[in-house]
Amino acid sequence: MPHHLRRRTLPAIGATALAALIAATAVPTAQADNDDPAPLAAAPAAALTGGDSILNMFEWNWNSIAAECEGPLADSGYTYVQTSPPNEHIRGDDTTPGEENAWYIHYQPVSYKIESRLGTRAEYQDMIATCQANGIGVIADVVINHMAAGSATEQRTGWAGSTYRQFDYPDAGYDASDFHNTGSAYCEIDNYQDRGEVQNCHLVGLNDLDTSQTDVRETIAAYLDDLQNLGVAGFRIDAAKHIAATDLAAIMNLVDGDPYIVQEVIGAPGEPITEAEYTGIGDVQEFSYAYDLKSHINGGSEARHLTTIGTGWGYTAPAGVFVANHDTERGSQTMNYKYGQDYLLAEAFMLAHPFGTPASYTGYEFTGNHAAPPLNADGTVADAVCGPGAFTCLHRSPYLSGMAGFRAATAGEAVTNTWGSGDALAFGRGDTGHAVVNAGTAPITRTFTTALPDGSYTDVISGGTVTVSSGAFTATVAAKTALAIYVGNGSGGGNGGGTKDCVTVNATVSGTSVGDEVYVVGSIPQLGNWTAISSAHLSGASYPVWKGTISVPAGTTFQYKYVIVRSSGAYTWESIGNRTATVPATGCLNLTQTWNTA
Repeated sequence: MPHHLRRRTLPAIGATALAALIAATAVPTAQADNDDPAPLAAAPAAALTGGDSILNMFEWNWNSIAAECEGPLADSGYTYVQTSPPNEHIRGDDTTPGEENAWYIHYQPVSYKIESRLGTRAEYQDMIATCQANGIGVIADVVINHMAAGSATEQRTGWAGSTYRQFDYPDAGYDASDFHNTGSAYCEIDNYQDRGEVQNCHLVGLNDLDTSQTDVRETIAAYLDDLQNLGVAGFRIDAAKHIAATDLAAIMNLVDGDPYIVQEVIGAPGEPITEAEYTGIGDVQEFSYAYDLKSHINGGSEARHLTTIGTGWGYTAPAGVFVANHDTERGSQTMNYKYGQDYLLAEAFMLAHPFGTPASYTGYEFTGNHAAPPLNADGTVADAVCGPGAFTCLHRSPYLSGMAGFRAATAGEAVTNTWGSGDALAFGRGDTGHAVVNAGTAPITRTFTTALPDGSYTDVISGGTVTVSSGAFTATVAAKTALAIYVGNGSGGGNGGGTKDCVTVNATVSGTSVGDEVYVVGSIPQLGNWTAISSAHLSGASYPVWKGTISVPAGTTFQYKYVIVRSSGAYTWESIGNRTATVPATGCLNLTQTWNTA
């Protein structure tokens, strides 16, 4: 797995309660408060390196993440995946009628057993090992602020068989003495301008742990250590704002090793609890970054301004940045997969620009805020299948997978040679890479100044060739598309004249729309084992002929098809049977074919 880590770096409830939770945790009302936090004593904050990127694989089960790590992700450039919470949670039939099996049952812990509807402890450990073997670390989303909203009168049973009731979770080691405000002192969060209420009262019925107590801190630290012993490299701390920063720092100082930490702290102007309180513990998720991406790429605020994002924008650092996550994609302040090409452009920009540690997002299609992921008959989450009504698989798009490779290749390089006009922008990353993003409604054609060495480069988005000569390149970038080139991808920058590919493709494929991409997929790793991977992506620069070259060893016989990956992430396959070909012993195999014909 990567060794880039350095030192220290929403719950489930009923419909009415969920609305209150969204209001409470995402867009609280801001008012002044003079209640200053106590001084924070914590280990020095740190972050992942500038070339790292996280893929948040929301509600993907453990076996599907493992398969993706040894398939498309192994070729992507992503260095970490983030899993949904792995702990035991409530059962789906213990939610409010009409919300059965909702996604947020994972945010109601019953115990710290690594058993959930996403898979078993053994499957989680096997997934970690598989991902590590392919150079990808694992970050776990962890819920340590609260326990499930148990009944005061009825004993219930969690997913893995643990019994529980309000303020009593024996398999987690908690009883009423471990929680804030029990009995007649019970209170729920109502006023976000009251620090004590936000951090000591209960979050929409979710039982708030008293993290000032040594035994509670030790229990939580033991859970995090258990995950590390399975191979987890870091943690996203859910609802960190509801834990006093001094308490969270004390917990993390009990945790072994040097895990990466990113914390969910949603601040608002004038509120007493701020993101800055938590920066000594690790990264803090910067929600305003996601709001600003929507405003400038989809909201008409001119994308050209994004070249300076993070400088003078009022963000907290060190920051974890994102375009959307599982909470925000169900609201209106950020984009989600339904925004199509604008969403993909935002993901590409985030990965190209060096501010913060980016977490890309891949989830499933939904029609309502409570919608569950695709499930098996027994209630477990189904294996990920890409397509309408299922998992979006957006991470397989070159706007994500190709740009993760761009980020890795340009690590540590400053933003240079910026240009912007209206909704189009461009910038270099030192003398290593250059990106162009056109969020406008018309194509742009211009000559871009770059610090890249002269040579031919492969655009990671389209697969086309870009030629740098005398410190410049000329390109046409279609509306709602992007272009990104970097040293080592193509024959530019002194990489020895490029690779010797043995398969060249000229496929006539019509019926595509703006944002769609075409791939060759097939039965061998070089063709993704039937999934779309960036190295088998075809360029549409000569539409309707899609072109590309792929490295396949001489003598290899394989089956294959062409597939259109829609801007939504859905696959459209050729309707014929599998094609078959063999790479000759000498020279390249040339495939000149038309969609849907043998």
